[in-house]
Amino acid sequence: MNTNTEIELHEIVDSFREVKQLFFQLMSEMSCRFGVTGIQLMTLKALRDRPEIGLGELAEHMRLVSSTVSGVIDRLVKAELVSRERPNHNRRSIVLKLSPKGLQVLEDADAAYRKYLSGLNDLDPEEVRAMLGVHRKIIKKLEEVRDENHHE
Repeated sequence: MNTNTEIELHEIVDSFREVKQLFFQLMSEMSCRFGVTGIQLMTLKALRDRPEIGLGELAEHMRLVSSTVSGVIDRLVKAELVSRERPNHNRRSIVLKLSPKGLQVLEDADAAYRKYLSGLNDLDPEEVRAMLGVHRKIIKKLEEVRDENHHE
């Protein structure tokens, strides 16, 4: 790999870090307005998208350890944003559900989030699609490297 390519790859990694940092700053500011943390907001979104999910499956989906997700869920239950329920078909398991209050917080936060991101609406749609394609390739390649190193 030539030096220019290496420099550009490092710039890409740095730009990912910057975007991620700005995104989390935005999420923190926004979620604070609604009385939750960024991770709690992400958990509410995951529960909306996967109703009646179990804790282990939620942790796996969020790519976090179960103990971390369990603590987040405990606080969301205490705030009455999430409920733990036993399904009729399997009384030994517990599923997580958004409460009406949790759904309202999520809807309000989503509206604010869309407003924040509206500044990106003037990006060229073709460039956005191309960027997404490249990002997916980078993610796939990095996952392959990670998996190869994990199995060594």
